Amino acid sequence: TNHLITMYSHCADVRSALRLFHAMPRPNLVSWTTLISGLAQNSMHRDALAAFASMRRAGLAPTQFALSSAARSAAALAAPGPGAQLHCVGVRLGFDGELFVASNLADMYSKSGLLADACRVFDQMPHKDTVAWTAMIDGYAKNGSLEKAALAFRDMKREGLVGTDQHVYCSVLSASGGLKDGWLGRTIHSAVVKAGFELEVAVRNALTDMYAKAADMENAARVVKIDPGGWNVVSATSLIDGYVETDSVEEALRIFLELQRQGVEPNEFTFSSMIKGCATQALLEQGAQFHAHVIKTNIIGDSFVSSTLMDMYGKCGLVSLSVQLFNEVEHHTDIAWNAVINVFAQHGHGRDAIQAFDGMTSSGIRPNHITYVSLLTACSHAGLVDDGLKYFNSMKSAHGIEAKEEHYSCIIDMYGRAGRLAEAEKFIHEMPIKPSVYGWCSLLGACRMRGNKELGEFAAQKIMELEPDNTGVHVSLSGIYASLGQWEDVKAIRKLMRDSRIKKLPGFSWVDANNKTHVFSSEDWSHPQQKKIYKKLEELYERIKEEGYVPDTRSLPSNLEDTAKERILRYHSERIAVAFALISMPATKPIIVKKNLRICVDCHSALKFISKAESRDIIVRDNSRFHHFAEGRCSCEDYW
Repeated sequence: TNHLITMYSHCADVRSALRLFHAMPRPNLVSWTTLISGLAQNSMHRDALAAFASMRRAGLAPTQFALSSAARSAAALAAPGPGAQLHCVGVRLGFDGELFVASNLADMYSKSGLLADACRVFDQMPHKDTVAWTAMIDGYAKNGSLEKAALAFRDMKREGLVGTDQHVYCSVLSASGGLKDGWLGRTIHSAVVKAGFELEVAVRNALTDMYAKAADMENAARVVKIDPGGWNVVSATSLIDGYVETDSVEEALRIFLELQRQGVEPNEFTFSSMIKGCATQALLEQGAQFHAHVIKTNIIGDSFVSSTLMDMYGKCGLVSLSVQLFNEVEHHTDIAWNAVINVFAQHGHGRDAIQAFDGMTSSGIRPNHITYVSLLTACSHAGLVDDGLKYFNSMKSAHGIEAKEEHYSCIIDMYGRAGRLAEAEKFIHEMPIKPSVYGWCSLLGACRMRGNKELGEFAAQKIMELEPDNTGVHVSLSGIYASLGQWEDVKAIRKLMRDSRIKKLPGFSWVDANNKTHVFSSEDWSHPQQKKIYKKLEELYERIKEEGYVPDTRSLPSNLEDTAKERILRYHSERIAVAFALISMPATKPIIVKKNLRICVDCHSALKFISKAESRDIIVRDNSRFHHFAEGRCSCEDYW
């Protein structure tokens, strides 16, 4: 009967195995061990643990094989409670030093997130095989201890065990990808080739993912082409994601089309990566097409896909569509809540973000550190300083979340935008960690807006210590000196930039029209429709002046006549892009302009008047946030 139970378990006929077992008048230790092992092999892990408990209640001491199978089930369930009890049983019976038992116990602790306990079990093992090393390397990789995973692989290699199991390569390649360490990845690739695993699908997928995460797209593409049997969805998705992360969205689209040409069905991860690519470039039409794809393939219910779609519409300036998608999601996960809060943050809708956060917590979903970054950003962009401080101070007490560098940077930014520079400086000095470059840049930007020379110079010095190649520091300092009329200091900064060969980052704006992206720079005369564009610009200038527009020349750090400054402002890249869109796009479509720098005060004022004069919605996405101009007003309410 015991052999029959084994046979049925191997054939995945667990029902017959259970029927035989329950028909036995006196199941012995081998019977119980066979049953527990069979249940674990067939992924019936809760039943395997229940069977182990029944065996103990029957007064039988388990064998190391029964204990090992039960520990494997506890590992699969990531159940540290039952796992720790099994560990105690193993210690009492003297099985904790057995190779298979200890390996599964270490795996159980690592999969439960208890890495210290896993390491303790692993270190106490008298002998370690490939399975034990793989469990530890995989545990390190999945718990974020990526460097330890790489070091464990090195130690395993020194013991001469590498080359016996492909799973260890997958685990260490995953860690290498997380570290974005191309050199380490290439070293492991060499070991993979020597061991003869390069054609194994799982290993090849891991190699592609590793190279893609290390931004080595040439080698990632080369690995995909190794397989003579064609592509698979996992490696192609890794390749697509790599191209998206390196801002090569056109290449990602080419891979997606090739995937379809080869007859491979994209999955939810493929669509998420492609939609993410559309979001980064604000490619609304392509993003909408992928939205149609996921509806057609019935993947719209996936939380990652729907959340990425929310982010995409948000980054294209269409907040209402993001909210609509959120409301259509049947079960709101933390990912969905984070996505909608982040959309509100990007658009400066502070009150809506707070309302969403309160809805998230009241529905029983626990926020994480990403949630708080979005929430604090929303408060910062909307000038809700008191609300932001309240949520920042309650992170630890309300949800056990320790504030990180990015949360502190949000508070610095919040104080700076509100003009409360003394409080920002005090906050920085009292912080338990040193501010990041982003925090100092936020403070420097606020000093530029408020003309605070001393604090601005202090912030600039700190930025240069952390990031010597940051060109924006000199530009911001020049702006501070210009606002105070200190033209000699402006000249000194410009001379320093020339002598150091530091170039100011040029401003670019781009807009999508007629399935093509059109890029413009200040005083750009290169576009084929330049005559029509500049005719429209002149017409707009006259019309908005009649509406009450007055040029604000303070934003230009130059000692020029106002008329010369007005001419320079008139041909800023975002205005050229808007003028082009007005003559090229139908009146029913919103104008979405992307800009690589922060929109200047004067252009912000001009675009409000243009939206009113032309009765058009104009959305500008600069490097900080969104501005939605309509009927002479901006969604930021002049606070940004």
